[in-house]
Amino acid sequence: MRLRSVRVNKCGVFAAIGLGLNLVWCTLMGHTMGFMSSAAGIEEWVNPRIFFLAGILVLAVLYIILPRALKHSDRVLRYVLPLLSAFGTACFGLSYHQTFFDPGALAVGGLFVAGIGYFWLVARYNLMLARTQGFSCAVWSVTGGLVVKLPILFALSLLMSPEWQVVVAIALPIISALVFEIACSLARSEAESDERPRDDASAKARTVYGVPAKPRTVTPNSQTFRRNTIIMMAVSAILLAVIRSVSYLGLWGNTNANISLSPPWLMGFIVPSLFLVAFAYFALIRMADFTLTMRFQPAMLLIMIGLFVVALQANPGSDSLPFLTDVIQIDELFAHLLFWTVVITALDALDMPSYRVIGISGTIYAAASIAWVLLLGTSDIMNNIFVLLATYVVVIVAMYATWLGGKRRTGVDVAGDRTADDDAARGSLRDGRGGDCAAAGDSSHASPLTKTVTDTCLAMAHRYALSPRETEVFVLLAQGRTRAFIQDELVLSSSTVKTHVSHIYAKMEVHDRQEMMDLIWRGDAGFGLAEA
Repeated sequence: MRLRSVRVNKCGVFAAIGLGLNLVWCTLMGHTMGFMSSAAGIEEWVNPRIFFLAGILVLAVLYIILPRALKHSDRVLRYVLPLLSAFGTACFGLSYHQTFFDPGALAVGGLFVAGIGYFWLVARYNLMLARTQGFSCAVWSVTGGLVVKLPILFALSLLMSPEWQVVVAIALPIISALVFEIACSLARSEAESDERPRDDASAKARTVYGVPAKPRTVTPNSQTFRRNTIIMMAVSAILLAVIRSVSYLGLWGNTNANISLSPPWLMGFIVPSLFLVAFAYFALIRMADFTLTMRFQPAMLLIMIGLFVVALQANPGSDSLPFLTDVIQIDELFAHLLFWTVVITALDALDMPSYRVIGISGTIYAAASIAWVLLLGTSDIMNNIFVLLATYVVVIVAMYATWLGGKRRTGVDVAGDRTADDDAARGSLRDGRGGDCAAAGDSSHASPLTKTVTDTCLAMAHRYALSPRETEVFVLLAQGRTRAFIQDELVLSSSTVKTHVSHIYAKMEVHDRQEMMDLIWRGDAGFGLAEA
């Protein structure tokens, strides 16, 4: 059996580190001794997390309303917001250790600014991953961030004094911003070293934070497809808000933060990490070839099972509470990964500004989280778990009702393997998986451009006798994907990709990618692609 070479995506590794630092920063502010005096001072009014979430909510709404203005302001914000985030963290941490300013006002203002900076940094990481890396790389990067958080948080919480915890938390947003710049630089270098159509002005103009973006064929999505995608974002956002609200993360001021001084603390890191890696691979990456309405259902089902286990076994006076705490912790990791995976998928599937897509998800999450914090307050979690489950079930029912309604309106059999929306999504080739293009069929409901692109890919592959694997590589090449991207998406070695590309060029009697693209856009297969 031949072993495939493993290529480490340096950009993805640094993105995982940066995302992990963001999570550590947030958790230090809410659950360590260095910030307890500030949290205790605000708790007389309301839980401090409310003000952090308010910052997220305001920025998310601005993403929806002013996506282009914020994008154009990125050159300034990239320097200003990390510093403001550090300043906000300092204001919150030191608010009750000074008398010059009103402590409560200083703490609230610091939390609000820190919430803005936190969401801005996390959004940048995920947008960069969605636009420049393959789907599996993006999922593994988010997974890595969640895993990296656990040992770093343990070390900072137990091995540092409260004073140093505050100092480290102040520095983390700046460090995270620097790590992001390194990740972008690595992605840029990789893109420049790979072959691309050199005279494609539009491809050169399309960049994300200075990194060449993955080309994509823009096709008009149907109204049903867009609605289902937004509903999926809403469900994942509400689910994350629910899980975090019933975990120790829901209310700030709790110093547990899944840290234990007993020897089993190691299990609090290893077991969640193993579960999370398995969840990422089997429930998300392996499901990426399924239709949008089905690909995230196993992940949601697993998270629901965790909630049901907690609901059925919960007993405030029972010895099972430590076990239930572990279940909730793992469920929270699952929900966090699912949320950003859905956002990354939506960024690649919806024809709307990227900032607006992120803003919709962030707004729903922040609003739902604020509502849950206000609703739950300091009451017993277990007394509210059934209400939480009932709310989520209502959301799931609404999602399926919308899905089935869209099926009936398009006149397609509900039990069919493909829908008009699925054909549009597959034809657009936005998820970077060549098999989806090859699998798209002759749906009369697909848009003209979608049908033309799909037919051209299939017809040319058949005409030039490309093998199934060569067809997958050909489809990705036709999109303008880099060889590194193809290697990552199809799990092939670099030499294997080069061999497939050489065979494709030889069979099509072209010398490079540009000649291949010219052949496609001339509509050589007889489908009039250029005229479409």
